[in-house]
Amino acid sequence: MADPAPLDLSRFFEQHPTLETERLLLREVTLKDRDAIFEYASDPLVTEYVIFPTHQSMEETIAFIESCPKDFAERKRIEFGIVLKETGNLIGACGFHHFAPEHHRLEIGYVLNRSHWGKGYMTEVVREMIRFAFDKMVMHRVQATCDEGNTRSSRVMERCGMTHEATFRDYELRRGQFVSVKMYGIIRM
Repeated sequence: MADPAPLDLSRFFEQHPTLETERLLLREVTLKDRDAIFEYASDPLVTEYVIFPTHQSMEETIAFIESCPKDFAERKRIEFGIVLKETGNLIGACGFHHFAPEHHRLEIGYVLNRSHWGKGYMTEVVREMIRFAFDKMVMHRVQATCDEGNTRSSRVMERCGMTHEATFRDYELRRGQFVSVKMYGIIRM
């Protein structure tokens, strides 16, 4: 039996998608979001476990925002701002990346302003991202990683039905330290 053809994801890169949950809107990031993004990206507690360095200046935040449409145009990443519907405030970001259409697989990532931790927002976001990846993009597998010590992120993935599949020792060199990461995955049923 021949392998299925690689997924054609081109329609998802024609216009930036918008996703919605009960309490949240996931939409394209713009320069208007710079203050809200800088607020969480410059917080050392928020950035302790993420791959990007803690932002030291607004210029770093603006450079990140400006990279989003470039990565989108090059089909590398679809980045979303996480917006509270109730207030219209941006409280974090999430995205699809590491697309492997030939394997029907992608990876997700996410970050949330510390003032909104513990309210179930990220579980809501990850569930919607998984739903979109399976139902709309027709992915077979969604995966994500987190630092071995990031129990909050591990719990989010587990609540969303993802399974801890492996721990990669000293997988990334970050801020002068080797970091072990946990790989989680979920397969479309």
